Formats: sequence, C-alpha cells, structure tokens
Amino acid sequence: MINMIALLGTVLLAGCDYDNYEEPKNLLTGRIVYNGEPVGLKQTGTGQDYNVLELYQPGFEGTAPIPVYVDQDGTFSAMLFKGSYRIVAKNGSGPWVDMGTELYFDVTGDTSVDFPVTPYYVLSNEEYSVDDEGMLTVSFRVDRGAFTLINGKPDALIESIALYINNTRFVDDVTFRKKVDSANLSIGEQTITVSLKDAELAEYPVLYARLAIGTQGISPKLYTAGSVRVK
Repeated sequence: MINMIALLGTVLLAGCDYDNYEEPKNLLTGRIVYNGEPVGLKQTGTGQDYNVLELYQPGFEGTAPIPVYVDQDGTFSAMLFKGSYRIVAKNGSGPWVDMGTELYFDVTGDTSVDFPVTPYYVLSNEEYSVDDEGMLTVSFRVDRGAFTLINGKPDALIESIALYINNTRFVDDVTFRKKVDSANLSIGEQTITVSLKDAELAEYPVLYARLAIGTQGISPKLYTAGSVRVK
C-alpha cells in the first residue's frame, strides 16, 4: 500500500510539472521568397494545401516535424523554444522546383528568416485599375523562374493563367466568386479585364482580386502575394 501511495504521488507531481512546463516564447516570422520577393500561395481548402514547410530541431530526431502553415502572402510564423533549427519545404507542396533546400538558423529570441524557392513561373508588376463603368483591368508580367530546371525541360508549358475575384480578402482557386481565364498562355506582358457589374459580382459591396498561374504537371499554383481590394 505504501508503494502504491508513493507511486501515485510521483505521477501527480509529474503531472503538475507537465502542466507548469514553460511555453515557447520566441516568435519566428518569415517569408517564402524568390529573388527577395514574397511568393503567393493558396490558403483555403485543407490545411495540407498551405502546410508547405516543416521545422526540425537537430538533436530531437525522434520527434515529429513542426508543420509550418503559410499565409496567402507568403508569410509564416511559429512560437519556438531557444535552440538550433532546420526548415525545409515539403516535396511537391509548392509551385516550385524541389531542390532540397535546407535553411539552418539559431533562435535566441524573436527571429526572422526568408526561405528561398525557385518557382516554375512568376507573376510580377501587377496593376489593378477600375474605371467609372466598373471595368476592372489587371496588367501584369509572366516570366520563367526555374527556366531549364522545369522538369528538366526549358520549354515546360504554362497550364493556366487566371484572375480570381472574391468578396473576402481570401482568394484562390477554391474560394472565389468569379474566375477569368487568360487566353494568352505565354511569358511577357499581359492584361485581363472583367466588369465588376457582372451578375456574379454586382451584389457584393466589397471585392478582392488576385492572379494565379499554373504549370502543367504541377498541382499547386503560384499566386500574387495577397489579394487587392478592387471595390
């Protein structure tokens, strides 16, 4: 009986120690970037759609990786303990070449890191304008990112270029009110136009827009970083 009481006391003390365990206090913030610019991603659907990075703490190899969920503007954050960490991109999780990039960094306080990737294609120089008649014009540029690294072929084809519009700031190929496809699936300067008075859009007092590009054989699309209010 005495041994049982002693064992119970040990379990209770261990439980108290666990409950009083210090929470991580160091904020990690970061961005997924290409040439120093943030890479836009999908953020709705299942969590796996935007759990594209994983954190590891060397010395704790037996523990599961820490999933990192990335916002649609390419930013991410996590609360960590002090220590040394490694961050990697999950294979096949993003619209970029799986190059096995590993980023090592130390956390001694609040820390900021940029995780570099090489997308298959990139969108840039996007400009949104709306005229007095409610016609939205979006101009932008398409360029190769990976170039010769695209599945080993420099001429891998663009599968889609589209403008998505939604009545919340979260916009992607799952969450949208209207989609407008570009007929020009090539690199260079492009323009897409759409009337905000169309039946699918007219009833909403607030609208946000966002561009996306898809590569053949690659599931995730690349988006412009975040959405832009157009109404």
